[in-house]
Amino acid sequence: MKKIISIIYITFIVVLLNACSKEINEQNLSYPAINPVRTDANAGTWKPILLTAANEFPCATPIATTSPDYVIQLNEIKSFQAGITKEERELVNYWGAGSVLRWNEIMRELVAKHNIPPYQNADGTYPIPSAANPLAYPTFPFSNPPYSARAYAYLSAAQYDALVACYFYKQQFNRKAPFNVDSTLTTLLPKSTLPSYPSEDATVLGASVELLKLLFPGDQDYITQRAEEQKRARIISGANVRSDLDAGEALGKLVAAKFIARARGDRAGAAVGTPAQWTQLEADCIAKGEIPWISQESPKRPPMLPFFGKVKTFLFDSLTMVTAIRPPAPPSTSSQQFKNELQEIYDISKNLSREQLRIAHFWADGINTYTPPGHWNYIAANDFVQMGFSEPRWARNIHAGQEIWHC
Repeated sequence: MKKIISIIYITFIVVLLNACSKEINEQNLSYPAINPVRTDANAGTWKPILLTAANEFPCATPIATTSPDYVIQLNEIKSFQAGITKEERELVNYWGAGSVLRWNEIMRELVAKHNIPPYQNADGTYPIPSAANPLAYPTFPFSNPPYSARAYAYLSAAQYDALVACYFYKQQFNRKAPFNVDSTLTTLLPKSTLPSYPSEDATVLGASVELLKLLFPGDQDYITQRAEEQKRARIISGANVRSDLDAGEALGKLVAAKFIARARGDRAGAAVGTPAQWTQLEADCIAKGEIPWISQESPKRPPMLPFFGKVKTFLFDSLTMVTAIRPPAPPSTSSQQFKNELQEIYDISKNLSREQLRIAHFWADGINTYTPPGHWNYIAANDFVQMGFSEPRWARNIHAGQEIWHC
């Protein structure tokens, strides 16, 4: 059995190293401008995830479209459009694909950037990234699959709740879009039939920026830069005036604050455990007559967030996790079933076809990639583009998938 396990491990390393060479290029400029099949104008009535109600946080009453201030904001759009450059038009097209899509894309970039395990210390131990000092080596976070699954879930949940709140206030205030106020205004994106205040794009921006700053504290300058790009693109496009954006961003930040408070108490900080706990996990496994799954590197790496199962989820309580959806215990490492399954892998690994190698590389999702939950996030994004989802439906469906990984 040890020989079989060693061969399987070597095969795994070969596949992993090949997977590490995958290029993560998330700047997909080919996505069309979002133009939903259904606007989901009633999304303000949908049930939020964490908010107690869609109007839990206030949104300022907008100024009248006949006011001098509003006219100034219309003129700002015209001023931008009068001297629009090729780069600015490309920026409009890029962000026009959808706010949920683009901020999930940015999240995947950051996950891939930080999905690097730390190198060992001189004494053979491994350093642990610290959120308190994110720029020190090893930089925080190490966005391994458990960490990234939680990050994707928080981002999409905050985006969804922010959009529920946004659509509630859209219907309440019912302020016309700029191009419906001034018919001479040029619009560079499909014209939405929804009220423009508060801006759904800016609401997603406000929520996303705050969550990403929490999850990737060393990348705040980059995150802020992308946010400024998006706001500028929305004004240049003629889709929003500045007060639409300001109201949306402020609302998104208020929603994000509630998610951030939850994240600080969801037990994720204790998921890494301690050396004593890692040793106890191995000892408990051996005491049951099993072979523990441990690192084959030298020096041996600690387990990857072994207590992540205790992190609070959004949609399931601990009782549900234990009694209703907990999988059965795995076969014993000394059982015939386990030996047969090992032999199956060994037999396949001896005669891998080109197609099998392609499949292995495609799904490997090793270091410097956006991880398995990010891979499915990417697949969903491309699928949703074809379906023509609205922004709130995007966020709702993305979160449902990520919560499964969070479990």
